[in-house]
Amino acid sequence: MTTPGEMEEIPEEDRTKHYKLLSQYILPKPTAKRVKYDNHTRLVHSSDMGGQKEYWNLWIDDMVARQVEAVVFMFDDRAFKGGKESLDQIAGFKFLVDVLTTRNWRYRNLRSWWKGRKYSPKVIMLVANKADRFFDETAGRLWPQGRIGEHKIFDPFRDDLIRLQKAGIPTKRSFMATRIGWNVEPTMIELLTS
Repeated sequence: MTTPGEMEEIPEEDRTKHYKLLSQYILPKPTAKRVKYDNHTRLVHSSDMGGQKEYWNLWIDDMVARQVEAVVFMFDDRAFKGGKESLDQIAGFKFLVDVLTTRNWRYRNLRSWWKGRKYSPKVIMLVANKADRFFDETAGRLWPQGRIGEHKIFDPFRDDLIRLQKAGIPTKRSFMATRIGWNVEPTMIELLTS
């Protein structure tokens, strides 16, 4: 999370990268961040794993090893438009749901095996980023009613959200526009205080 305001595009060479040791990527260290909004303050320990396909196993390794309570899966309007980027975003969420519902994950050490046997996150939040690009009249109508989950931007993920619900893992949905700082803190506070 950054200071609210206009943000520049991040060049490809500055995006999240992880180093390999032998054949496995090394897990990044979590960082502590303080999230404040309307007299609510929470300390959050988070890791930026990156959304590239080669890092998907790191998501699970980190979640199980740290016993992560809240998972934020961010996607943007490309998931709705089609193409390779759309498939990557949808397949990433599908991978996450598959692993969480089948509890089929590898363990990096004996401690993570012991802790991971009964692991399940308390909540998963599906966040549609770059809302300034797709926020339309329908979203404007659904937003005040608290029914944003019915918006068409979440359609590619509906089957997986149903699978999570059947597995007993609560889900939430939200919009944000991180580039202009719209609804970032309220979304995080909503996730952390639920």
